[in-house]
Amino acid sequence: MLNSKDLFKTGIEGLDDILKGGLRPNSSLLVQGAPGTGKTILAIQFIYKGAMMGEAGLYITSEESADSLREYAKELGMDFTALEKKNLISIVEQPVLRGNIVSLDVPLKIIREKNVKRVVLDSLTLFQYQYPERSTEIRREILRFISSMKDVGVTLFATAEHKTADVDKMEFSPQDFLFDGLISLTRIRRGASYERCISVIKVRGQDHLIDIYPISIAKGGVKVHVDEIPFSLIEQDVSKRS
Repeated sequence: MLNSKDLFKTGIEGLDDILKGGLRPNSSLLVQGAPGTGKTILAIQFIYKGAMMGEAGLYITSEESADSLREYAKELGMDFTALEKKNLISIVEQPVLRGNIVSLDVPLKIIREKNVKRVVLDSLTLFQYQYPERSTEIRREILRFISSMKDVGVTLFATAEHKTADVDKMEFSPQDFLFDGLISLTRIRRGASYERCISVIKVRGQDHLIDIYPISIAKGGVKVHVDEIPFSLIEQDVSKRS
């Protein structure tokens, strides 16, 4: 088991606590969840926080344009443009390709030229939806991409949409477990509204906390409240006792 000082810090408030220090270097992490649970925001933070620590990052986007991604990050208080000028952040617009989940030529060139340490792939969803009949080939392509990232020494953070947001009804696809780590973002009913929550499903080769934690989204991105229990879960426990 790695010592916490040897782990790769995500820089995301509260997440490194759940991971007991961070991720294994050169590992791969999939963050999956329903729309609106904060997947892209976490991905933006992962790249931004790394850049602020001097670690160059590459953001591969298949759904947003580079300009809209920059604008979204800026609205959250994370200025990509300034860090792009310092070669600490690069953005690649990657359309879904029929033969490959992502073309590796441009990403690998950027990784080598700029000594990139963090890569985001946001997201796998379009590829999965566009070719639902090719699930075996999709898994093979995901493995190829993960392997390529490991070979060049980067830590990979990928996102994927999940059909359900209910924490008690989560179902996992085979490709979810191709990654070293799997994080689930969900929504839990809280009266007339919902509460966003996060849980670490697995991280290969390292210990981590397994509880469900509430998250909040504001300027600066996602904050994981590791010292709190989701209010809705407290309500459920009280109702069972009464």
